[in-house]
Amino acid sequence: MYISDLAIRRPVVTVVAMLALVVFGLFALFALKTDEFPDVSPPIVSVTIPYPGASPDTVEREVIDPIEEAISAISGVDRITSSSLDSFGVMTVEFVFAKDLQEASQDIRDAISQIRADLPPEMEEPILARFDPNDFPIVQLALASRTLGGGELTRIADPGLTRALRSVPGVAEVRVVGGVERELTVELDPRALRTAGVSVGEVVQALQTQNLAAPVGRLNRPLEERTVRLRGRLDRPADFERLVVAQRNGRLIRLGDIATAKDGTEEPRSAAFYNGQEAVGIEIIKADGFSTTDVSARVGARVAQLRTTLPAEVELLVASDAGPRVANSVADVEAALIEGAVLTVLVVFLFLNSWRSTVITGLALPVSVLASFIAVWMFGFTLNTMSLLGLSLAIGILIDDAIVVRENIVRHVEMGKDHLTASREGTSEIGLAVAATTLSIVVVFIPIAFIGGLGGQWFKPFALTIACSVLVSLFVSFSLDPMLSAYWPDPHVPLERRAWLSRILARFNAWFDRQAEGYNSRVRQLGVPDQRRDATRVEHRLHEGEGARGGASGARPA
Repeated sequence: MYISDLAIRRPVVTVVAMLALVVFGLFALFALKTDEFPDVSPPIVSVTIPYPGASPDTVEREVIDPIEEAISAISGVDRITSSSLDSFGVMTVEFVFAKDLQEASQDIRDAISQIRADLPPEMEEPILARFDPNDFPIVQLALASRTLGGGELTRIADPGLTRALRSVPGVAEVRVVGGVERELTVELDPRALRTAGVSVGEVVQALQTQNLAAPVGRLNRPLEERTVRLRGRLDRPADFERLVVAQRNGRLIRLGDIATAKDGTEEPRSAAFYNGQEAVGIEIIKADGFSTTDVSARVGARVAQLRTTLPAEVELLVASDAGPRVANSVADVEAALIEGAVLTVLVVFLFLNSWRSTVITGLALPVSVLASFIAVWMFGFTLNTMSLLGLSLAIGILIDDAIVVRENIVRHVEMGKDHLTASREGTSEIGLAVAATTLSIVVVFIPIAFIGGLGGQWFKPFALTIACSVLVSLFVSFSLDPMLSAYWPDPHVPLERRAWLSRILARFNAWFDRQAEGYNSRVRQLGVPDQRRDATRVEHRLHEGEGARGGASGARPA
């Protein structure tokens, strides 16, 4: 074969090629992102339609039905699910996997815009959100205290902690759960309103027009321009009480005359608890293209820094962290991969009874596994459970080609040929069978990479990893194994001078050969009578046929 002949003639080129595969495989391994599962992105878009004050029946009749009809006309829509609730409706639009999510979102916006004039004017603009498994938080924190309330904890969490956590590389979003937002409440006194002759509308208008910050002009200088801004944002209850609401009979009526301003919190719509204690939750979502374990480690380091800046009575606790779980899952698969490789090499040594032959065949494992990481990196996959599972299942296959090639070379050496000739002729003789065996495995797994839908996204790393690693093992068995067999032969040492382990394995192999020979002899003994009976039957049928032909010829008239 051309590959084996070239490898034997140019051993330095062969060694350099194997080292290049190993080095680039190591670089690819360290460059891969670690995640628990493959990156699966189902084409699902969620549409939330606020309709304040509407009942569920009204939402369904006036909003959901027209929008469903408009969206169903979009190409690529697979299924639409909707629910009508009090004051809003929710629609989930599922597309076929060939549909691009950004294009699908834009098509939904265009469809709603075309019928916007037919929808109720009280309806607010729909909110579109693409479903992404990466939107689930990888780290959840709990900010708790035995002395501070929800409002104080919320002001510590946002914007202080959230701003620090958003600056961590790989963090896409930081959400506050169970927070209680600060709210200035104005409690109107009905008697004071009637006495002053002020309506509720005047109070609302005064709050809207006087509680704002807006630019009112510019100051121009020869080389400078400054903006004059009216600082009208009120911050304290006392500032609100001094706000002028109206003027009656030359008298200014202030908000404090007809109402009471209180600094409080808004009505809570969500709550967070940690170990039965009221807390404020902080959810951290990683960005696309970043490793879960890396982002989790960076967030943990930033949390340790933030704890030193918090008051003594406030605790920042880690409620859940996906980083260690993902790392443990990947580590378990990696451990199974290493255990399988070690056991495979031990079995090879058990039957070959030669540490040189074991090394020559066993080198196919690390080279093939590391080279497969190059393919994983080039295909854009992550180091996840599915890709490592493919390698775990392929461990026993990766060394098969090398074992077959090595055994055939040893057989040619036992026939009296020199090692160079045995390596060349032994590889050429068995090359077609080895290539056919390997390519049959490849053609089984390659079509899996072209499966569409959710199953294809799950099993594509699994199938391509196996196919690439098996192809590399075929290349190694045709290049490295013949070269090492030609230039690094087994020394011929008598059995009595071998090590104790080698003598034990030699006795085991001799016993195994006797059992195999006994089995073959028994099969031959059982097969001979059957063959004799079959030969007798054939001979009897031939005699019967000759007799029938003879009788027929004798009965023919002259």
